[in-house]
Amino acid sequence: MIQSVLSKNLIASYLCANYRIGTGPESISLRIDQYSEPLAKFLISTEQPCAAIISAYNPYSLRLSNEENCAAHESLRDFLNRHSCPIIECLNTDPTGAWPEEKSFFVPGLDLYTSRSLGQQFAQNAIVWIGSDAIPRLILLR
Repeated sequence: MIQSVLSKNLIASYLCANYRIGTGPESISLRIDQYSEPLAKFLISTEQPCAAIISAYNPYSLRLSNEENCAAHESLRDFLNRHSCPIIECLNTDPTGAWPEEKSFFVPGLDLYTSRSLGQQFAQNAIVWIGSDAIPRLILLR
């Protein structure tokens, strides 16, 4: 097994975070390694075998200003739009309050290889990837 350079505390923060896809009453809340029936129904209804949640906030967990994070988020949005990727806004929250909320994108149909590559391109420590089993998995990139 390959050892991560990330601290156990940081990995624990990712694991306990709440990942909310969309806004309003149709939003779907996800937890790492927990099956989501609403997500399973969404993947089936959209005929997508997989999906990813990718952020551009706080590269390598270095806290940036709100302005810098918003600019990085828009850069990720532009990249996804240029590549005709469907996206849904997400909000990642830390229930302990140690980390501020982070915006991200839920990208249906994004395979694991592409998801990893995109996370690395935007200097992320990890991504969330979901296969056809509708179980979000934390994928460490470092």
